Amino acid sequence: MRMQTLATACFALVVTTLVSTPRPAGAQGCSRGARSMDADFFSACAVSSGGRVTCWGQDAYGQAWSPPGSFLSVATGMSHTCALKADGSVTCWGAQTPGFPGPDYGQTTPPPGPFSALSAGFLHTCGVKTDGTLACWGDSYYGQIKVPRGTFTAVSAGAYHSCAVRDDRTLECWGANGNGEASPPPGEFLSVSAGYNHTCGVQADNTLACWGSNARGQASPPAGRFLSVSAGSANNPHSCGVRLDGTVACWGWGTSGQTTPPAGTFKSVYAGAYYSCGIRSDDSVACWGPPNFPEPIPPWL
Repeated sequence: MRMQTLATACFALVVTTLVSTPRPAGAQGCSRGARSMDADFFSACAVSSGGRVTCWGQDAYGQAWSPPGSFLSVATGMSHTCALKADGSVTCWGAQTPGFPGPDYGQTTPPPGPFSALSAGFLHTCGVKTDGTLACWGDSYYGQIKVPRGTFTAVSAGAYHSCAVRDDRTLECWGANGNGEASPPPGEFLSVSAGYNHTCGVQADNTLACWGSNARGQASPPAGRFLSVSAGSANNPHSCGVRLDGTVACWGWGTSGQTTPPAGTFKSVYAGAYYSCGIRSDDSVACWGPPNFPEPIPPWL
């Protein structure tokens, strides 16, 4: 396992776990630090402190294209990506044509906003509108875009299910539930993360709870208190969380090194498929995972 870092001096992204498709030099420019990011099955994206989106990884469906403009946050799916602008509007790009992983489900066609938060699943996307209501779009084979009524503070789109935190801090999940991933426990939660066939959340006392499939130990979080948690998107999944002291803990399927985080303190962490990424306390980005992947540096960074 080798860890790669995105230094705060410039977006010089080097990721061992993903394959990059070259873009024209200078297409994205140089920015300092990462404001936010996301990682999913084949690709990852980061928003610089200046609001620019930079994506890397597999780009077979255009999901790693880096659009112009200024953004607040980004959400990566299996083959599509969406980003939130300051005015609450959403821009999406990537697969929406016949072929793998499927025909046009509308996952890159967001409804009118304005939105305050976004999350992308395999073939669907969800968002919290500024009035607290939810909207999801894309594939609904398992009912993962049939949002519940009420107002919410956060939403997470998993592979084939979705979960959200209500105003009273209780959880609501919908969609695929073959492993119990859409059957959250009672209690109050600060945040939730829907993965492939399991879900994890940070409870009101900052301890973790996970439910659904635990075949790889992905739903057996460590003890302690956490700021955030991320459930991985692979069918052999893992999970990661940021402790109150800023250190990262990962658990579950880790044969590729995705559950062996580097030392240091982090602001956030993102469990992808067979890799993990996080934003360090100095706003640089670090990713860790298998060593047997190429290490391309996109020429426009």
